[in-house]
Amino acid sequence: MLVHKLSLIILMLLLCHHGVDAKRTVICEGGSAHLGCDLGFIKVIKANFGRTDRTTCISGRPSNQISNVHCFRQSSLHTVSARCDGRKSCSVPAVNSVFSDPCFGTYKFLDITYDCIPSKRSITCENTQSVIVCDSGVILVHYANYGRRDLSICPHKLAKTPNCFSPQTSSLRSRCNGKKSCSLSASNSLYSDPCPGVNKYLEVTYSLRLLPHFKHITMLLQKIHWISLIILLCRQGIEMKRYFTCEGGSVQLGCDWGYIKVVTANYGRTDRTTCSSGRSARELSNVHCFHETSVQMMANRCDGRKSCSVPAADSVFSDPCAGTYKYLDVSYLCLPVRRSVTCEGSQGLIDCGNAVIWIHHANYGRRDLVTCPHKLATSSDCYCPQTSSLRSSCNGKKTCHLNASNSVFTNQCPDVHKYLEVTYSCV
Repeated sequence: MLVHKLSLIILMLLLCHHGVDAKRTVICEGGSAHLGCDLGFIKVIKANFGRTDRTTCISGRPSNQISNVHCFRQSSLHTVSARCDGRKSCSVPAVNSVFSDPCFGTYKFLDITYDCIPSKRSITCENTQSVIVCDSGVILVHYANYGRRDLSICPHKLAKTPNCFSPQTSSLRSRCNGKKSCSLSASNSLYSDPCPGVNKYLEVTYSLRLLPHFKHITMLLQKIHWISLIILLCRQGIEMKRYFTCEGGSVQLGCDWGYIKVVTANYGRTDRTTCSSGRSARELSNVHCFHETSVQMMANRCDGRKSCSVPAADSVFSDPCAGTYKYLDVSYLCLPVRRSVTCEGSQGLIDCGNAVIWIHHANYGRRDLVTCPHKLATSSDCYCPQTSSLRSSCNGKKTCHLNASNSVFTNQCPDVHKYLEVTYSCV
């Protein structure tokens, strides 16, 4: 019930084939959570600084301090991951000064679930270079940070704080995943300086190879986001679909059954052969052209839909590499899940009977003109993802009430009649 998000396919392989067990730690407000791995390195799966029940951390507390059981700090996962991912051990204070206060007057607790992932670790001190090499497979980056989380690593007179966090996971995945070797440079000019006056280092945890019987899966399969996908891939053999279109065209995604779940996407260029006809060598020479928000933008437009069309254009993605002729490359799954639609101003209910809810995607906006017909259904490009919010409020429950209201969700497009759409599974 606690496992909401996994970031890399290597985690899927480990969970399917090696039975990795998640660990959970809960600490009351004012204390510190201690995470540790005897083997491997920490990967935080879920975290919340708030309150979700009336039984945890209640000793000596009046009822008004424990009555709010819908207290969530949405950035908790990011905050704990920045401090702990890729480390053997870490300590995180359960205090407002670290997380900020999500619900004033409520006595909170920090609830963390994490795995110990068997991986390797690379350290590159500031102003030096190193190389990750994989002779018998390809690189899969789990976590990367440019900063300082330890005073003893890369000792220096300016090693003044262990609280310098600048996660670079997305950047390193784009540059290194799927390659046999990857050069690393620890430099402020490359990553920007998260803490001036502090000597930093680049730390990366990674795995070196896919298991043999998964080698037929494209090396672009870098991110699998939900435990439900892991279960489906392991047990039902769901087929990955992949489409690409050249710059100026549109990619068409569709599911005869189930609903779309975007797995990988990039608007850029990673080779010299795709979409090369009639193009000059200069337009094809940059094969390290990545748009890091491609997955999110494709997910906003397509996740949870039966079909979608996305233009491969700078006006949609912005230009990641001026002068390069790009293409849009997308891999996705068709998930056999359920869908709920609640029109603006009304309420809905997800009911899983004796099972529990798993949210895959949620959006409060409008992505077509026919759902919830209304005179103000004037735009089909209103995206306000609510996946994280609905996961926090619905996952693990048998029923969940939905309220499609601007007072509950941010109103991204005033004067447009919206709806709340949710795809989910009953597990």
